[in-house]
Amino acid sequence: MYQHEAKDDWHWLENYLTYGNSVLPEALLCAWISTKDELYKQIAEESFQFLLSKIMIDDNIKVISNKGWMQKKTLENNTPIGGEQPIDVAYTVLALSAFYKVFDNEKYLQMMYNSFNWFLGKNHLNQIVYNPATGGCYDGLEEKNVNLNQGAESTVSYLMARLSLEFQ
Repeated sequence: MYQHEAKDDWHWLENYLTYGNSVLPEALLCAWISTKDELYKQIAEESFQFLLSKIMIDDNIKVISNKGWMQKKTLENNTPIGGEQPIDVAYTVLALSAFYKVFDNEKYLQMMYNSFNWFLGKNHLNQIVYNPATGGCYDGLEEKNVNLNQGAESTVSYLMARLSLEFQ
């Protein structure tokens, strides 16, 4: 799919970016580790750099909004503000951890910490997403408010991201 979709300024496996995107380059990185097939490494690096160029803004993460996906034809992140989910931030932190462990490049480590800080208030609302009183995690960011539901998926996402930092 990458070879079919990747053209000029679009280096992704589909013609749109939705959520959970970081899992794909991380999976390709794992495929390279297992098989030593250089094509997996090349696509893992190219696709992850492309994704990071779309979601890392001024050293902060702003994942693709679930209110409107990024389409290949637009090439710009014109998605609405809000609609950011903890699972997407967590997957990015986990992928950055994997890339850091494999390539030992400090930029991945710094992006990992910057991305994790989204949970702690380094986001467009400057509001904490992790709830220290309950140990839970809110379900995400909307345009003007934090979604105060504390679902299991969000809490597990926060914990996975936090654990990845603990083991660096």
